[in-house]
Amino acid sequence: MELSQQARDVMDVLHRTRRRPGARITIAHLRDDIAAADPVVGEALCELIKAGYFLAPDADAVELTGRGYAAIQLARLVGRPAGDQ
Repeated sequence: MELSQQARDVMDVLHRTRRRPGARITIAHLRDDIAAADPVVGEALCELIKAGYFLAPDADAVELTGRGYAAIQLARLVGRPAGDQ
C-alpha cells in the first residue's frame, strides 16, 4: 500500500525508535518529532489507521499494531521507508 509522505514520516518516527507491537506514542510526540501541524499529523494518522498500522485507543495516543510493526521491520530489511511495500 502506497502511503502519503506525511504517513511515511510518522512511520519513520517509529522506525527510528524501533517500537514494538502494542507500543503507544502520543500524538504530541509525533507532532514535535516530524514538526508538522495538528491537521497534517491527524490526516497521516487517519491514513495509517485505515491501513491497519495503528489503533487509536484514545484521543491523545496511537498504538502500533502487529501489521504496522511488520511494515517497519520489512522496511528496515530492504532499506526503504516504511509504507513503501
